Amino acid sequence: MSKINVLSSKIFNRIAAGEVVDRPYSVVKELIENSIDSGATEITIEITNGGINSITIIDNGCGIEKDDLKIALMPHATSKISKISDLDNITSLGFRGEALPSIASVSKLTIQSKTKEQVLGAKIYCEGGKIIEHSDCGLSDGTIVTVNNLFYNTPVREKFLRSARSEEGEITSTISRFILGNPNIAFKYYADNKLVYQSFGDGLESAMVNVYGASIINDCFFISTEKNGLIINGYIGKHNFTKGNRTHQTIFINGRYVVNQTISSSINNAYSSYLMKHRYPFYVLNITLPTSIVDVNVHPNKLDVRFSNNQIVYSSLYSVISKVLDGSSEALNIIKDNSKNLSKDIIDNNVTHNNDFPKYPSVKLNKLIFNDSGAKSVSYKEISKNDKPLTIDVFEENRAYLLRLEQERQNQSALINEDVNLKQSVKQEAISIKRQLSYVGQVLNTYIVLEDGLDIYFVDQHAAHERILYDKLIEQVNNEEVVKQPLLIPYILNVNNDEYEFLYNNVNNFSLLGIDLEVFGNDAFKVSCVPAFLSEINLEELFKDVLNDLFILKSITISNVLNEKIAQKACKSAIKSGNKIDTTQVDVIVKKLNENIGLKCPHGRPVAVKISRTEIDKWFKRIL
Repeated sequence: MSKINVLSSKIFNRIAAGEVVDRPYSVVKELIENSIDSGATEITIEITNGGINSITIIDNGCGIEKDDLKIALMPHATSKISKISDLDNITSLGFRGEALPSIASVSKLTIQSKTKEQVLGAKIYCEGGKIIEHSDCGLSDGTIVTVNNLFYNTPVREKFLRSARSEEGEITSTISRFILGNPNIAFKYYADNKLVYQSFGDGLESAMVNVYGASIINDCFFISTEKNGLIINGYIGKHNFTKGNRTHQTIFINGRYVVNQTISSSINNAYSSYLMKHRYPFYVLNITLPTSIVDVNVHPNKLDVRFSNNQIVYSSLYSVISKVLDGSSEALNIIKDNSKNLSKDIIDNNVTHNNDFPKYPSVKLNKLIFNDSGAKSVSYKEISKNDKPLTIDVFEENRAYLLRLEQERQNQSALINEDVNLKQSVKQEAISIKRQLSYVGQVLNTYIVLEDGLDIYFVDQHAAHERILYDKLIEQVNNEEVVKQPLLIPYILNVNNDEYEFLYNNVNNFSLLGIDLEVFGNDAFKVSCVPAFLSEINLEELFKDVLNDLFILKSITISNVLNEKIAQKACKSAIKSGNKIDTTQVDVIVKKLNENIGLKCPHGRPVAVKISRTEIDKWFKRIL
């Protein structure tokens, strides 16, 4: 008797559903992807009881013909690929043909659809994957998919669902990503008949405001550039705009939302010197690259991708983000103006917010005003902390910020020729008016007070000295001037095959960092020297941290791990709070801050805080 069974479609569709349809949010995701692939410009989502009772997706896409509705419910039936070579050039969000049959096998599913060519639409209804009805119906162009009683026939799966509120929260997060990733599509989203989101398909800045609120635009840089074949567009948080977790990090690859370690590591590492502990950068970025160098068929839910060359993707993103944050002159060509449509009229009403969910403001964006049934009407005056008209001119603000940074970094000025363009004129003018800082005194044995004739600066002496020591140590590494300290007892590092290959190929790179590695048998290395300034380093922790990023960082320069160790060393050696400071130390700090008043300590804390003359005059009522 044969022991190998060929599974029936009823069984293998449920198995497929276990991967594709694990919770209500994944049903919403798959169906919205189908709507987008159909060319829809308007999509409405309606859910009840966290999507457990019902999910309805309505779109104005190309529709499905009556004869194709049955085929659409068959396993691996898709209109998006027809031959094997299509897998190397996937441009659609869906392509496997698993979603509809998987959803149908665990729910009561109704699909109504009409193409432009048809006079009547068609309807198909099935329960647990079994077709009950297939008929004509009256319908506008497009498709309506209704999923009722999800997992009604799989009680084990149903038992593991979260509360309706939690499931709704996941759906809300999913839809927010679709709004951000498809800013030219208008979305409406209702949960239990309550309007949660409405976007108008009028651009990314509008989508950002719909999801995060109007203030988000002033908190971010809008960047648009091309690097090594990657086109990078979107918003990245400014230096001080950080979050307590990674849920505000959104990446799209060719319009597809992904969670990718190579990309997230490159961006996080670019921000590393500006972040406090346990703080994370904010970003919404769409990266466009040739489909031939990215594989989207590597994850059951299509949530990750694989690149043919991780290092190019990593280094390109790292370079672009670093230039913007560091304020290099190239940043002026990366940061763009994306706020032309935003004005003081952007906020009309504001939805009252549930503390369990992100804030979803009700806004007016060029077209119409919407408001939740339970909304509280508020004026802009109530929203603004500064009680000023809301003029969101991000480009000019960012431009001025970058010019200040460039002013601080350059020590020379040049004549302004009549034939130079406006940007160069503004840049040179900013450089020529640079003011020098002078020492006023020390207060509380912790803070140095400086002034430049117009403004006063309070400087954290520990943070400033820490940064100076850090930069000096980094310079030693960069200039290959690291002094090596031999170990009395060599450290033996045991590794697996992948780690062995990685370390073997990077022995010279480690040597440049002051760490001497020697092969020690078939599965180990001997460490005989370390950098003198890191003589007390914990080698076990160092290599553990390095090898954790093994498959992302294929070569080592100044690794993030070593930077952290250098930062720790600088912190231990710097002037402490409560210590009196001598004139030599003051001179070094003042010189460093004259070069760059915007310095931060290696852990991301600000070195100096400015108090303007205007603020002081207001204190004493000299001005109002």
